[in-house]
Amino acid sequence: MDMENVKQIFRDAGTAISRAVQFTEEKLGKAEKTEQDPNFEQLVTFCDNTKQNTETILKNMEFILNSNPGMRVENLFFLDKKKSGLSSSEYLGIAMTEAGNDFGPDTAYGSALIKVGNIQQTLGLNQREFIKSANDCFVNPMNKYLETDMKTVVKERSLLEKRRLDLDACKTRVRKTRMLATTKVKAEHDLKVAQEEYDRQAEITKLLMEGVPSAHPQHLQHLLDFVDTQAAFYLKCHESLMSLQSDLSGFPSDQDNIATLSPDTPALGRIQQAKVITSQEPRDAHDLRLSAGEIISIDVNSDIGSNYFIGKKIQKGKVYKSNVRLLNQG
Repeated sequence: MDMENVKQIFRDAGTAISRAVQFTEEKLGKAEKTEQDPNFEQLVTFCDNTKQNTETILKNMEFILNSNPGMRVENLFFLDKKKSGLSSSEYLGIAMTEAGNDFGPDTAYGSALIKVGNIQQTLGLNQREFIKSANDCFVNPMNKYLETDMKTVVKERSLLEKRRLDLDACKTRVRKTRMLATTKVKAEHDLKVAQEEYDRQAEITKLLMEGVPSAHPQHLQHLLDFVDTQAAFYLKCHESLMSLQSDLSGFPSDQDNIATLSPDTPALGRIQQAKVITSQEPRDAHDLRLSAGEIISIDVNSDIGSNYFIGKKIQKGKVYKSNVRLLNQG
């Protein structure tokens, strides 16, 4: 190591110590601090808010997009690879299709499980495609902004703070000096140099911070792109589920027992009179239309495990328990 490098090391160490002393004295109220103008401070606040809020949004966005621990980010870019991480919906779909095949594709339950399982896998694939698109259109550009433009602003602000400490340290030395004239001249020269360096750095930092608001329109575009991607994702899911509902509409259910009832079907349980206390508008083809005050016949044994009775006026249909009051038999 040559002598010049050794001298530079000592100069850097001296500068660092000077800054530390100045910083400490400022905190203790023993030294003055150069203040920026209000406009500069407003820019500082705006930059801090932009940085902090962007980081918070991205942190929460990452939590939503990567909530499945089995899905690694790198897999999002290889959707056609068999070894790519599966989403929770895809694991559920696989379990359902395997169970459906075990129970038998020819049985109602097995067939339904296979249909639902296939749709769950489709939903999972849609989710992975959505995550990739959301990263491409929002997360990655916003992260890039933080790692480039905002990082530069932070770096220059940090350098400005160092220049300010150097400047204020020089001011302190000039005020306290009782040295020889030649030494005082050197201190004043150092102050002049420190002032010039501070002013130059302040201008650079201000220009960079003034560019932060101009980035917000681009951030808005990234946000709109994310909303479009999210809307397309939920639309795909909605269409898949509506198709599934249609496919499952022909499967037997508890309502099929009502659908087979007719006015000529003999009662299977105990018939009792009931008074309608709340009018009932049909929710589907199996419901009776009732008006408050009507007296109707109710099969009181039809309420097992449900929230309705089988009632009869001219035709038979569902009567919700909350809409009627059973009458005591005399």
